[in-house]
Amino acid sequence: MKFALAFAMLAMISLPSCERVRKIVNSAGKKAPAESGVHPNIGPLIVEIPDGGYETFLKQTDQLVIVDFDADWSGPSKQLATLCEKITTERGGVVIVGKVNVDHFRELAKLEGVQNVPDVRIYRNGRMVERFVGLPDEDEMRQKVDFHAKGLTVSALLAKGNAAPHPTTQPMTKDWMPDGLRRR
Repeated sequence: MKFALAFAMLAMISLPSCERVRKIVNSAGKKAPAESGVHPNIGPLIVEIPDGGYETFLKQTDQLVIVDFDADWSGPSKQLATLCEKITTERGGVVIVGKVNVDHFRELAKLEGVQNVPDVRIYRNGRMVERFVGLPDEDEMRQKVDFHAKGLTVSALLAKGNAAPHPTTQPMTKDWMPDGLRRR
């Protein structure tokens, strides 16, 4: 079976009229870069909070909002960013992370009482439900997110109108063949 598949692929590659098939086969071995932190129907899940957009960002409904006060020079902040990216992509749009760089937004950090980084605050429906300073381990962070995200679903976001009106992928027809090929 494997030999037959390899032979068929070799035959398709060697056909001069099948440039498109050749490209598909060549790209099959290469993994496409993942769009980290982007949900196909909702948008980016990890964002830099713009100047003046902090209060608006916190008031998002039907999502768990995590605000991460970080700094470029902080190792734990970088580790937390990786962990947040992993958790947000797994939760599929229920969790959104806003990053505030304390070096760029000193006034906001001072106003919010940030003294150490990473300083993380979790909000639900505009109300802070948890705050911690430092880097938690992965299981602890997942437990916190799961606890506060109970009852939140992507369907609520989609019903609210935050989604694209059409699916991002569509099924192919049963008899679809690449250009230049036909059934025998």
